[in-house]
Order: sequence, then C-alpha cells, then structure tokens
Amino acid sequence: MATVLDQYNQKKVQITAQIAAGKFPAEQMLQYQEMLYRIDVLETCMALCRTAPVTSDQRVLGSHYRLLDCFLNCVLQERRIGIPTDEKGQKQRETAYNNFLTVLNTFRKKFHSFAPNSQDEYHNTIAQMIETILPAWMSYRNTFVCL
Repeated sequence: MATVLDQYNQKKVQITAQIAAGKFPAEQMLQYQEMLYRIDVLETCMALCRTAPVTSDQRVLGSHYRLLDCFLNCVLQERRIGIPTDEKGQKQRETAYNNFLTVLNTFRKKFHSFAPNSQDEYHNTIAQMIETILPAWMSYRNTFVCL
C-alpha cells in the first residue's frame, strides 16, 4: 500500500508541475483524476489502519469498524466512471467487482461476531483486512481507468 501510494505521489508532483507549466495533455485528465482519487482512498485506509484501537473494548472496536466498513462501502459504490468498454471489458469489470465484494463480505462476516483474544488482535486484523482488500479494489478500479 505504501509503495503504491509513494509512486502515485511522485507522479502527482510531476503532473502538478506539468499543469502549472501548461504542458499537461487534457486527454490525460481522467487518469490524473483517477490517480488523485486513489491517493485519497489509500491515505484514508492508512489512517484507518493506523488508528485501529489496541483494546478489547467492544464499543470502541465497533465504532472504528463501522467507520471503516462505511468507508469501504462507499469505495465499492462510487466513481463508476471511466473509459468506455466493450462486452469483454464489462465482464472483466463485473468479475473484479464481485471479487472485491467477496473479499469485503468475508471480512464483514468475520467482524460480525469478532471477539478479540488480545488487546492488539483487532488492530492486527484490520491491517490484514486492508492489505487484502486494497489489491481487489485496485483490480476493480483498473477496469475503469488503468494507471
């Protein structure tokens, strides 16, 4: 996650300079907007991972998990814009969406009755969840705009 984010941020600096110089091709704006969106999602996931509580207090854990789940649900539903595609591309998009949804639902089931055995189990499980979900999300996003 951090490596991809670093790559996107480096590219953002380059493109920002091109835009400031009036040398960024308008036909690449969709890719630029997609990259900015991905930066935002990755940074939010990192923040949610870093702020995952180290406790076994179910109220605290439930509050954090609801925030994370709400965010991931929004990510699943939003920004369905991209480069037009043919029937094969639509099938790839549908498959990637279903894969992302399957991964997300697997963790939802796990957290439905989550009872940590240690103070740091929730924190570690959230990190694992995000590391598992993000590649599925990136594959899904690549069916709209490949970066």
